[in-house]
Amino acid sequence: MATILPRCSGYVCRSCQKLATAQPSRRRFVSQVASPPKQEAASHPRRTIAIPLRRRATQSPEFPPAQNRSTQSPELPVAQHRSTPARASKPVNTRFPPAKAASANTFSDPAQKLKDFEKFVAHVQSTDAAADHDDVLEALMDMYELSNVLVHGTRNIPDEDGASSSTAPSSAATSQGKDLEDALLDDLAEDKSTAARPVSPQTTDSVSVSSQDQTHMTASFRANAAATLSHLSYTLLRDPKVYITEDMLQMYVRLQCQLGKPEYLPEIFHLYATKPIPRPGSGTAAPIKFSSPWRKLPKYAVPIDLAEAALESAILHKNLPLAIAIIDTTVAAPAFRTSRMLRKAGVPGAVVAATPLVAYAAADWVAQWQNTMDVEMAKWTAVAGAAAYIGTLSTIGFVAVTTYNDQMVRVVWRPGTHLSSRWLREEERRFFDRLALAWGFQEKARWGEEHGPEWLRLRDEVGLRDMILDKTDLMEGMQ
Repeated sequence: MATILPRCSGYVCRSCQKLATAQPSRRRFVSQVASPPKQEAASHPRRTIAIPLRRRATQSPEFPPAQNRSTQSPELPVAQHRSTPARASKPVNTRFPPAKAASANTFSDPAQKLKDFEKFVAHVQSTDAAADHDDVLEALMDMYELSNVLVHGTRNIPDEDGASSSTAPSSAATSQGKDLEDALLDDLAEDKSTAARPVSPQTTDSVSVSSQDQTHMTASFRANAAATLSHLSYTLLRDPKVYITEDMLQMYVRLQCQLGKPEYLPEIFHLYATKPIPRPGSGTAAPIKFSSPWRKLPKYAVPIDLAEAALESAILHKNLPLAIAIIDTTVAAPAFRTSRMLRKAGVPGAVVAATPLVAYAAADWVAQWQNTMDVEMAKWTAVAGAAAYIGTLSTIGFVAVTTYNDQMVRVVWRPGTHLSSRWLREEERRFFDRLALAWGFQEKARWGEEHGPEWLRLRDEVGLRDMILDKTDLMEGMQ
């Protein structure tokens, strides 16, 4: 039939279609990625996400507008309880031009970019108005991209799996003339060879620093630039007119951990829950009014992933006071305990609270179907039996959950500690357990032989928090 009825250029057999639908690759159709249909701007505001935001690639002389549109990576909408409309949903603000005008080739001159950040921070400090959320967030994003340039030599923002945000090779632009079948075969071949070849930093989604520019960035310049960038971001978030939101905190923690400056984290964690909220005045020339937040609200709890990243960075720097300060401002904060209570005990508590009402309704219905005793007597007897049964099971379950200790290694709770306190402060105990494993001997047979001022301080800190480090009864060979 193929000799009688010629096939069109875009013909794909059924087996190839089934293969394409069964095993989709990262770039399913190169021809469609190279020239996608024009997308209209979304009407709803963009929401920020926990990972570094993927923004639109700025148009540069190296790439025409069509390619810039074709390589834009979609943004993942994730609900944030403190998120606000981002830059795409409002007109361009010219109040802070240094941090806003970030072109594609700006990162080829990191020194000039640092000067732009210094001007932006100085402008925020000198103005009398409250800082705009979008301006500060985008400045932090630009700082994070510059940190990638200083550390990795590219402004690509890595994903969670460590790969760059754009995995399309440079040969994608030359595949527009291929038909669908050839493009599919190229994708399958690319998936097989991706693990065997290194990912090229030159992608169409972002602009990396050339080798000539990398040679000019000496080790001393990188170190000084990293210190300056860390201090600028720290100064920016410490300003009283900047309200710290969760997406700002996400970008700030990633920035400081990547630059290796975790010493700037504890104070920002503390300000995240205690910093006064700036509010504009009633008139145009009215001064800013500040309102004190309630630090126990769940929304002021530092996310657990950020706390773990900060603690890991402090452990890598072998800074015990810094690690303890991070624990005090994250998992040991009142807001974190309130958040844990609502997240973990909200639904079970509601069920337990509704149990008497459900038991009363069921007992009232069951009492109508018996004739051995009075209806009221039968109803209250059934209510008492149901309450005793459910209450006993709930108590046993609560004791089982709060006394579970298989996850404990070297730090355990002191006998007599309240069960509710054990459950609420479990993350705090787990973090101190990680410190004990990091500062102590790695050989299990030598546990208990550690000494030194830092180890004594860690033991004292654990003891002051109703915990025991290396309890004798639980050590190996002492059971």
